Amino acid sequence: MSNVNLSETAPTRLQDIGGGVNLAYRYFGKEGAPPVLCFQHFTGTMNNFDPTHTNRLAQDRPVILVDYRGVGRSGGKMPDSMPATAADMIAFVKALGLKKIDLFAFSIGGMVAQQLVFDAPELVRRILLAGTGPSGGEGMQEFSREVMDIVNRPNSTEQERTLDLFFSKKSPSSYAAGQAWLTRIAARKQDREPEAKPQVGEAQLVALAKWGVIPATDRYGDLRKIKQRTLVVNGKNDIMVPTINSYILQQHLPDARLILYPDSGHGSHFQFSEEFAEEAARFFAGA
Repeated sequence: MSNVNLSETAPTRLQDIGGGVNLAYRYFGKEGAPPVLCFQHFTGTMNNFDPTHTNRLAQDRPVILVDYRGVGRSGGKMPDSMPATAADMIAFVKALGLKKIDLFAFSIGGMVAQQLVFDAPELVRRILLAGTGPSGGEGMQEFSREVMDIVNRPNSTEQERTLDLFFSKKSPSSYAAGQAWLTRIAARKQDREPEAKPQVGEAQLVALAKWGVIPATDRYGDLRKIKQRTLVVNGKNDIMVPTINSYILQQHLPDARLILYPDSGHGSHFQFSEEFAEEAARFFAGA
């Protein structure tokens, strides 16, 4: 299993979730354990998952990569709220006939994952949240000026912008790790997903703004509802979802551990890819 690059060869399938909408997904790995369902970052597709992570997890259990509604080859339009996206994911899990899953979710995917657990806690066993934050978190109603300047920078490629958003440009080792990640996720040459359309980013920005609203009372009270064991991961200086939010998650979730990687940002788990893959495998191996 370890010598087979399943992330490159697993076929893309379509699953009807009702209402005439099919979600694109890939399913691979060793049967017998609860599958790990993986949610992606802002405007990301299945192409962006790190094969170092997914292939390592697939040695022990099934791995499911899925694109949100309107993303890649998934039908429909991207919803503009976390509850609506989580409802799609719940329908997807039930359509596959799964009774229990683990979640591995990055960035906006981590917000969808939290909402899924609020709405269908019986489906979820364990949760891994990378580079994400709670509803009403610090600096989460909108991206910072630094982030928006990178996103809207003219005369730059998508890869150049992603490197600056996910890795530390001030650190040669961080930037080199980012370039290695870009090489890894480009390794799959056939059956790749099309890039996200502008509607996806527009809807996700609205969803992020709603998620970031600070409630008048009991700001992080909903986190007490998540009883599942959780692993929270981030870099020392995440400019997209400020790192303080990872600490807030760990402090307010009833059963959470926290890993903060040094010399890194939003893509810390890509930067420390092999180390993180082993941490994730150990976490999901627990009862």
